[in-house]
Amino acid sequence: MTGISLNLPEDLSNSLADLAKTSGQTASYLAVDVLRDYIEHEKVLTSQIEQAVEEADQGKFATDEQVAATRARRWNSNAG
Repeated sequence: MTGISLNLPEDLSNSLADLAKTSGQTASYLAVDVLRDYIEHEKVLTSQIEQAVEEADQGKFATDEQVAATRARRWNSNAG
């Protein structure tokens, strides 16, 4: 494993130490876990954005009806 040094704001460092203590994990383990999740999320998001740009470049856009249906589904799922 490769080492890295980070300078964290005191409040973040304290929160990380507290979470490590309560979870029984090391601060390093938690930091690696969070970074791994963040990087994976960003890779997926970037891929989705690139695909959307390609589709837009090809003139593929959602219809007004599709947009309205998506909004309605999201509104209904968030309302309850």
